[in-house]
Amino acid sequence: MKNSVSSAKLSRRESWALGLRAAGQIIVSIAVLGAMYFLVPTQEPGQGSDLPWLLLELGLFAVVVALQVPAILHAKFPILRAAITLGVLVPLYLLVFARLYLSSSLSDPGAFSESLDHATALYFTVTVFATVGFGDIVAKTDSMRLVVTAQMLINLIVVGAFIRVLISAARRGLETRAATEQGDAPIPPA
Repeated sequence: MKNSVSSAKLSRRESWALGLRAAGQIIVSIAVLGAMYFLVPTQEPGQGSDLPWLLLELGLFAVVVALQVPAILHAKFPILRAAITLGVLVPLYLLVFARLYLSSSLSDPGAFSESLDHATALYFTVTVFATVGFGDIVAKTDSMRLVVTAQMLINLIVVGAFIRVLISAARRGLETRAATEQGDAPIPPA
């Protein structure tokens, strides 16, 4: 007879504790990402490219994505791990694009209908992501229009395929955990 916490049903108190812990992890992660976004200095207009920071942010995003799928598969609570991952990666994704728009606006003030600062770049990014597009800030140059178009297309991937991958990993993790707890051989990852 197995005496495992994971095989036992969680009490309401344990469920709440796990949920609050997950929410705390998401909030702390968003706070750290937001602090990095607002505090990491940008290049002054005409002072060169902000490309190194952008590459660092995109690299960070790629590393986090690459590490999260196996982590979800092997997590004690795969669905909770997938929710935390989503709660961290979507803000990270938005901040990467906000930084891109901010950098572009600083290097070419005519790239948008108004000069962007940290807050307006983030606002613009979220309106594009949410497909709201109020029209108060618009891309004015062809290069920025192409970047915004790329963000819109990548948004579809983030919202569609990426969420599906996380959900599939969580389901697979649940199946593996259930098979392991029943004494069956674990199901190999697909």
